[in-house]
Amino acid sequence: MRCHSNNAVKAVFTRGLRAVLMAFFLFIARAFLTWPWLSFIIGAFLLYGCLCFGYAAFLAWTQRS
Repeated sequence: MRCHSNNAVKAVFTRGLRAVLMAFFLFIARAFLTWPWLSFIIGAFLLYGCLCFGYAAFLAWTQRS
C-alpha cells in the first residue's frame, strides 16, 4: 500500500511543478510580448501550483507511518 501512496504524492507534486514551470515561461513571454493580461493566467498557474504542493504535502503527512 505504501508504494501506491508514494506514487500519488509524486503525481500531485509533479502537477504542481509543471504549473510553476508554466507560470515561469508565461512570465518570460509576458516580458517579451508586453501582454499585461498574461498576469492573470500566471497567477492562476501559481495558485494551482501552490494548491498541488499543499495537497501533496497533505498526502505525505497523512500517509506517513
